[in-house]
Amino acid sequence: MNDFDPEELERITARAEDMLARVEELRSEIDVVVGRGEAADGQVRVTAGASGRLMDVVLAPRAMRLDSQKLAEAVLRAAQEAQDDVAAKVDAVMADALGGPLPGGELLDEQFGSVLESFESSMDEQLRAIDDRTRDSR
Repeated sequence: MNDFDPEELERITARAEDMLARVEELRSEIDVVVGRGEAADGQVRVTAGASGRLMDVVLAPRAMRLDSQKLAEAVLRAAQEAQDDVAAKVDAVMADALGGPLPGGELLDEQFGSVLESFESSMDEQLRAIDDRTRDSR
């Protein structure tokens, strides 16, 4: 049986609260990140937000001289550049917050899953100890 350690529970709770506060800070930082892309010699410019959603598309008057296929390709290319730019900026914000470059997507998911599993296991253990202690005191 595990002995209930209120200090350990307080430490875990404090760490979780700190992590949640930092996540909120990061979310606020990331929400304002924008990426920019251009094509057709700067005649097509696109801005994208952190979610990847397009925020602005600017077509210079000369862009209207392009045939429809070339204009569509230029808009698509500029949008892709803007989305790539914002993704790189978000990665930089995250890397700065984590103190180093981010690992690849699958590896990051695996590491996050491992940390989450460890946290949940620790919390389950603490909750069982609380339940045991509560039952014993009745």
